[in-house]
Amino acid sequence: MLYAALFLELGINLPFFPIWLQSRSIDEAMIGVILAAPLVARIVANPLVATLADRSGDVARTLAVCAVAVVAGTVALALVDTAGPILLVVTITALAQGPLIALLDAYLWLHLAARHDPAARPLVYGRIRLWGSCGFVAATLGAGWMLDRLQASAVLWMLIGAAIATAVAAVAVAYGARAPAVPAPTAVAPAGAVAHPLRLVAVIAGVALVQASHALYYAFSSLHWRDAGWSGTLVGSLWATAVVAEVAVFAFAGRALAVAAAPMLLLMAGAAAAVLRWLVMALDPGVGVVLLLQVTHGLTFGATHLGSMAMLARLAPAGVHARAQDWLAAAWAGAMAALTAVGGVLYASLGERAYAVMAAVAATGLVLLVSAAVADRRHSRPMPRLSLERRG
Repeated sequence: MLYAALFLELGINLPFFPIWLQSRSIDEAMIGVILAAPLVARIVANPLVATLADRSGDVARTLAVCAVAVVAGTVALALVDTAGPILLVVTITALAQGPLIALLDAYLWLHLAARHDPAARPLVYGRIRLWGSCGFVAATLGAGWMLDRLQASAVLWMLIGAAIATAVAAVAVAYGARAPAVPAPTAVAPAGAVAHPLRLVAVIAGVALVQASHALYYAFSSLHWRDAGWSGTLVGSLWATAVVAEVAVFAFAGRALAVAAAPMLLLMAGAAAAVLRWLVMALDPGVGVVLLLQVTHGLTFGATHLGSMAMLARLAPAGVHARAQDWLAAAWAGAMAALTAVGGVLYASLGERAYAVMAAVAATGLVLLVSAAVADRRHSRPMPRLSLERRG
C-alpha cells in the first residue's frame, strides 16, 4: 500500500507538474530550474537522512516523518503563485521527499534479509515494487482524464491528496508493522566494509547516468505532447504504457536474478535501450512510434532499477544498505538535476532534438556498466560466506 501511495504522487508529479508550472506563466528555462532544484536538495538531504535512519535502526519511522513533512510542503504550494516562491517551497519540500523511495527500498530489503534464500529476494522485491508502478499507472490515467475536464490548477490538489495518502500509509507501516531485525555483522563481511568499491562506484555511476538520461522525458515530454495538441488522456495513456512495461519487468524478471550474471545483463540491456530510445525521440516521431518507444521504458527504467537493486544487495554489506541505496539516489539526483536544468535551455532552443544529448549520456552510462560487468565476471567466485554458513 505504501509503494502504491508513494508512486501515486509520482504519477501525478512527473507528467503533469510541469503543466501546472506552465499554467503559472513560467517559461521553459525556469521550469527546468524549478524541476532541477529539488534534485540538488536531495543530494544533501538523502545521505543525511539515510545515515540517520541507519544509526537509529528505525528506517520506517524516519520515512513516516518525511512523508508527513511532504504533506505540509505540498499544501504550501497552494499559497504561492510566482516562480521564486514556488522554487523555494519545492526545494524545501524535496529535503523530505527525496529520501522516501530509498528509505522504503531499504526497509523492504531489511525484511527480505531475514529470508533463508538470498536468491528469492530480488523476486519478492520485484513483486512488491510493482505495486508502486500500478499506483503510477492509475495516477497518470486518472490525472490525464481529469485534466481534459478541469483546469491545470487541479494538478496541485491531486498532489495534495496523494501526499496525504502516502503519509497515512507510511505512518501505518511505521507504527503498525513489526520492525525487521537488522542482520548482525559477521567476521567474513563486517558492516560497513565494501568488498569491491570500484565495481560499486562504476555500477552507481553507470546506473545514475542511464536513469538521469530520462531528464528531458520527465520534464518536457508532457509539455511537448500537449503543445502538439495531444489530449490529457492520450498523454496519461502514453505514460501509463511506459509504466505497464515496467510492471511486466518487475513481475517476470525477478526470478531471472537468481542467475549470477542476470543483474549486469539487465543493466546493460537497459542502458542500450535508453540510447536507442532517445535517438529516435530526437526525430520527433508521431504517436505510433512514441507508443512503441514507451514500451522500452520497461528496459530503460525497469530493468535498470531492478538490476541496480540486485547489484547493490550483492556489493554492499548489511550495515550500509540504506546508505548504499542513498548513494545511488544522490548520484542519480545530481546527474538528473544537471540534465534537467540544462534540458530546459536545450528544449527551448532545440525542441525534441535535445534528446540526442540524452542518448549520449545513456551511452556513457553503458560504457561504465560494461566495464563493471567485465570486472564482475573476472572476480566472480562462489562466496566463502555462504560456505561458512552451511558449516554453521
